[in-house]
Amino acid sequence: MILYLLLPLLLLFLVIIQSTILDIFTLRWISMEISLTVVIYAGFHLDALRGGLLAFMLGFFLDCLTSAIFGLYTFLYIVIFYFSMMVADKVYAEKPLFIASFTGLCMLLEGLAIVLLYRFLLGADIFYAIPRIFIPQAVVLGLLSPLLFRFFQHVEVFLNAKDSR
Repeated sequence: MILYLLLPLLLLFLVIIQSTILDIFTLRWISMEISLTVVIYAGFHLDALRGGLLAFMLGFFLDCLTSAIFGLYTFLYIVIFYFSMMVADKVYAEKPLFIASFTGLCMLLEGLAIVLLYRFLLGADIFYAIPRIFIPQAVVLGLLSPLLFRFFQHVEVFLNAKDSR
């Protein structure tokens, strides 16, 4: 029960770490969206209600802290979560190569959606960001995602462990 009370704080902490500390380590060259990997992991391993709430909270926190278009990350993360759920039902989603390629594909789709929405809603032409920012970000996140999935599995086992007394 305490997990459900701590989960929003943990997700907010993840978004803060992702948007500050990880940007410092990568020298602001690329941002690492670990939260996207959490959403994809939730799509593969959680049910629709719990995973949908997790995707909603992560998107909401990212919108509050980093987005110029409010609701952008909330919408994208919920769509990516349900897309991950549909894919997980059709294929065996535990192979590292599949995890890496699917995460990279989702990152590219997210980047394309951001570029298009910025263009149509704000009139900002940021097409240059696709090869300079989103493709390297997709490659790095794709390479790190199997390791992150393994870490998330250990955290999930730890959080779901019951006291045997």
